[in-house]
Amino acid sequence: MAQRFILAQKYTEKYKDVLLPCEHCGNQNIVIASDRGIFDNKLYWSVCCSTTSCDCTGFHTSVVDAVKSWNEKQREI
Repeated sequence: MAQRFILAQKYTEKYKDVLLPCEHCGNQNIVIASDRGIFDNKLYWSVCCSTTSCDCTGFHTSVVDAVKSWNEKQREI
């Protein structure tokens, strides 16, 4: 398994008590995901509701920024 997927699982576990539930569906199973940039080959982080096609924040250069963005977005609704 790619290292970035392992890191995403570790970050999901680390921040699980900090991440707010999804305001759209109420799901509390929120996950952190990573993606590699096409042109710059950097890791980008997203926080997503595990319900298919629900809510997601995306493409932050740090996990902390992605978590902060998710929580702010969930409070706005």
